[in-house]
Amino acid sequence: MTNLVDRLERELYAAATARPRDSARYAAVLERAVRTCSADPEAAEVLDLADLYLELATEYEALGRREAALNWLTDGLRLALHTADPERLVNQLVDLRQQSLDGLGRPADALQEEATRFLREKQQARPTQVEEPAPEPANGAAPGPVSRVALAWLPAGDYEQAVTLWPELAESELVAGPAGPLPHRLYCRAMQQKLAELSRAGLPGLAIAPVRVAPFTAWCTEQGQQPDSEARATYAAHLAAHADSGVVSWPPDRNQPCWCGSERKYKKCCAAPSLVDPEPQR
Repeated sequence: MTNLVDRLERELYAAATARPRDSARYAAVLERAVRTCSADPEAAEVLDLADLYLELATEYEALGRREAALNWLTDGLRLALHTADPERLVNQLVDLRQQSLDGLGRPADALQEEATRFLREKQQARPTQVEEPAPEPANGAAPGPVSRVALAWLPAGDYEQAVTLWPELAESELVAGPAGPLPHRLYCRAMQQKLAELSRAGLPGLAIAPVRVAPFTAWCTEQGQQPDSEARATYAAHLAAHADSGVVSWPPDRNQPCWCGSERKYKKCCAAPSLVDPEPQR
C-alpha cells in the first residue's frame, strides 16, 4: 500500500500544479485517492481524507458542478466534526458549504447548525492568554508585554554550522540521532512535535524564533554569555519581545508556506502525518 500511496501523492501533486489547470483530471485523481482511503485507514492518515474532500469540492465548483461540490463538502464537514477537527478544517468547510447552499437557493441545515455550535464551543474552551511582563532589557529600555512564547530554531545552513560549533547542541534532545546530529528536515520534524506537545499542554501564543549563528554569536558577545541552550532560549525571547520580523507564529494556516522555510504548504510539510515527499526527486 505504501507504493500505491506514494504514486497517488505524486499524481496529486502533478495534477494540482499542472499549468494550464485541468480540474477534471485533478478531480479524477482526488476521487481515486478517496477510494484508496476508504479501503485502507492508514492511507487516510497519510493522504488526509478531509482535505481531499475539500479539494474535490473546490474542483467541482470550478467545473460548475455545484451539487457535486456540496456533496463533497458535506462529507468533509461530517468527517471533521466526527474526528473533532484535528486539521482545523471546520471553519473553512462550513463557510464554503454555506456558500454552496446559498448558490443552490437552500437554507442552512442541521449540519451547518451543528458545525456552528462546534466552533462556538471550541472558541469558548480556548484558554485565555495572560500577558506577562518581559525581563528588563540590558540597555535599560522600558520592557514591553510578552504575549507569546518563542522557541529557538536553527534554519538550514545555520543548523549545520551550529552543530559543528556547539557540541552540546549536537547532543541535545531535538538534534541527537542514532548516527550523529539529525538531518535538518528531521530536526524540524522534532521541533514540530515539541511545539505540538506544548500546544496540547495548553500553552498559548507559541512562536518560532530563527537563531542565525552570526547575529546570535554577536549578541552573546554583547551580553557576556556563552552560546549555549540557555542563551539561545534567552535570545529567542529577546527576538519575540522586540517583534523581530523573523519570528513567526505557530502553527501557520494549513495552506500557508511551512514555518521551516521549505516553501511547501504547511499541511504537506511539517504538519504532514508522514515524511513522504510528494514532489518528484530531481
